[in-house]
Amino acid sequence: MFSYENLLLSLITALIGYIIGNRLAIGRDRRREYNALIDPIRADLLSIKISPENIIRGKWIITFTLIREKLPFWKRRGFDVAIETYKKSKGKENQIRNGMGGFKYKDASLISHAADNLLRYLKPK
Repeated sequence: MFSYENLLLSLITALIGYIIGNRLAIGRDRRREYNALIDPIRADLLSIKISPENIIRGKWIITFTLIREKLPFWKRRGFDVAIETYKKSKGKENQIRNGMGGFKYKDASLISHAADNLLRYLKPK
């Protein structure tokens, strides 16, 4: 026969299943969004480790800001330091100007090390 207890139990179970499924879908979407955000910058940083003359393409300051917002609060300070270290490694203090208007880097290992530090924060999820 029909029982209100069985109906109530079925509804509660369905609601719990819906909530859990929704939470898992949200987590999956967040991971997908984060990975899509870091993939291009990771590729650029990996090429910079090999060849320090390469640059990060696009609006990387904006991308780093968006990535920073998605990091847990305890990793943000270290990420900020890694960004500043990278900027300094590519800065004028590490450049030697040539007579033709160009430059080369005094110590390319500084750039490779700074790129490696940034890559520690940009691991795919």
